[in-house]
Amino acid sequence: MQEARGFYKKILENSKNGFVLLKSSDEYFNCHYKGSALNLLTGFSGTAGEGIINYDGKIILFVDPRYHEQADFETKGKNVEVVKLNQGEGFVKSIAKIVGKNELFISNSTLFLFFKRLEKEGLKLSFYNDFDGFCENKNIDFKKKIFAVEGRKNKTDLIKKHINSRYYLVNSLEQISWLCNLRSFQMVENSNFKAKLLLDFKGQNILFCNQEIKNIPFGYKLLPLDDFGKKILSIKDEIAVLENSVTCGDFNLIKKPYILKKDYIAKYAAIKEKCEIEHYKSAFFRLDCALNSFKNKIKEGLSEFELKEIFEKELIRFGAKTTSFKTILAIADNSSSIHYSNYDKNKILKKGDLILLDCGGYYEMGLATDITRVFLCADKATKKQKEIYTAVLKAFLHSYHSDAKDGANLDAIARKILKPYEKQGFYFPHALGHGIGVSVHQSPPVITSYGNKKFPLYKSMVHTIEPGLYCSKKPHKFGIRLENSVLVTARGKRESFSHFEFEEKLIERDLLTKKEHKWLDEWNKVWKVLSEKCTER
Repeated sequence: MQEARGFYKKILENSKNGFVLLKSSDEYFNCHYKGSALNLLTGFSGTAGEGIINYDGKIILFVDPRYHEQADFETKGKNVEVVKLNQGEGFVKSIAKIVGKNELFISNSTLFLFFKRLEKEGLKLSFYNDFDGFCENKNIDFKKKIFAVEGRKNKTDLIKKHINSRYYLVNSLEQISWLCNLRSFQMVENSNFKAKLLLDFKGQNILFCNQEIKNIPFGYKLLPLDDFGKKILSIKDEIAVLENSVTCGDFNLIKKPYILKKDYIAKYAAIKEKCEIEHYKSAFFRLDCALNSFKNKIKEGLSEFELKEIFEKELIRFGAKTTSFKTILAIADNSSSIHYSNYDKNKILKKGDLILLDCGGYYEMGLATDITRVFLCADKATKKQKEIYTAVLKAFLHSYHSDAKDGANLDAIARKILKPYEKQGFYFPHALGHGIGVSVHQSPPVITSYGNKKFPLYKSMVHTIEPGLYCSKKPHKFGIRLENSVLVTARGKRESFSHFEFEEKLIERDLLTKKEHKWLDEWNKVWKVLSEKCTER
């Protein structure tokens, strides 16, 4: 990586007290990915984080509470300072605090919203272009076909009534996939394909993509990606864009940009169609089957890596096309790291160890599934293991059975139950949940009480409920998270897609109320019926 360090040093030759924002995503794969500059130079493999590098090559990495432990572990010995943000604390203000009055160089592929937020902090900003081939996303396999899925036709009609401009540039890959009813498994852990989309409400929509698409939707035409810049530059009318998905490079091509205040595509995509709901019921049943089979294969002596491989083999065996995100599997003390996914081949499962498994898959319709369970490699759990597991279970049950009509109140229910455990060193440092769809993290809704945002939960939305408690210090260094993906059936009512059992050996029944006993028994009753069907497959 000397070439990369030299590249950034050259950028800072005339601004030796300045910093360069490390590229962590590209304009198509708009999330952090393996092989990005941030990943290559720091070793950090989390899906959220920002980094800056100075003239001397020192890197400052900013991470939220989900990645505190992981960042320390992965960046050790790499001249990286880890800045650990508190929950609700943003990257932008933290970066601005360190950069101060010095210059900050950002790539043209930086999202325009991130640029605007940095600009609002009064930072002195300059652009740079990435050098050819550096950190090119290698996570795309163009041999994988783009295919059509069932879905409402003419979805652009839903959007058209909200947009005053003739044109709307859609950069979000998951929104392109949703609008066009197209999917592909060409990218790791998602069902999108490399493209850009220009909606023309008075003419023909243009899908810019270098691959052949046999099932191009009616009202669309296909052009090569290389034609994108020329086409945008030729348009004299306003082009509507969203700040959170358009890059600075694309924004600067537009002669008359119109910044939308609301993301109408996300709003409609969050309300699932009947065919999507039916698909989810089938997909989550198959995911339950994979979990059930995996549980029966757990035994002492297996490593984290072997357990991960066993689960993913079962996932594919029961019909998944690929994982919907990087599988999180952690044994014992590694479970205290919320998004742990290093799969240590030397971390061997012993009697009494916990296994935290956060997993999901994509099936034939290309909608992400997501579930978390904790297993025990023993016949009997410790008192502390049972106490913490039962507390998290109570938080899930009360959230799931509540009549909360928005994400903030739903989150607050779980947080109230888990807050007292902070005195024991166990914390709940993440949101209660998130929407799922074409992407495993789809917004809205966001299930959190931070920022006082209500995020209403409307009928046919799908989201996760995933309370957790984590302790990073011995003697109780472990974490528990229990997650199910649910369908909103009416305001304040929800139904779980997954019905996989909770670990009875980890439940302290004496800590449950009569109502909680009833809820748990109802859950077990449903699973008993479904488990027999799983075994038959």
